[in-house]
Amino acid sequence: LPKPQYLSRSIPKKITIPTISVDAGMHEVGLLSNGSIETPNVLSGLVGWYEYGPTPGEIGPSVLVGHVDSYKGPSVFWNLAKLNIGDNINISREDGTVVKFSVTQIKQYPQDDFKTDEVYGDINNAGLRVITCGGTFNHLTGHYSKNTVVFADLVLN
Repeated sequence: LPKPQYLSRSIPKKITIPTISVDAGMHEVGLLSNGSIETPNVLSGLVGWYEYGPTPGEIGPSVLVGHVDSYKGPSVFWNLAKLNIGDNINISREDGTVVKFSVTQIKQYPQDDFKTDEVYGDINNAGLRVITCGGTFNHLTGHYSKNTVVFADLVLN
């Protein structure tokens, strides 16, 4: 019998991305009143997992968000855009499993034209979407011009 290509639900607790030296805790985030995904406290160094979507390893796009920087300097996803196709992202889950994902693509989307369906839409495999800010920082608005989105797929050993 072929092994199922996905795992059961289990809350993610930690993320490591060896090639860019990410080793961070995680917590659940929801939606803000404007419909956008809540982000972790900018100085926490934590990564947020969107709690209304699949957990990493379940079928569908599991969404993780984190900051690129803060007024104090680089943050957890400072080097996210430097990832390469095939790089590994490891997620430690509450059930004790560590699930491995492999980067399949890295894209940048203008924040004023974010491709919601492309990023958050249904997929028939266990995927990961890791999102942070990118592009240029506008000091007047306090926002970046783009979002960097890393797409990754579950790797089962």
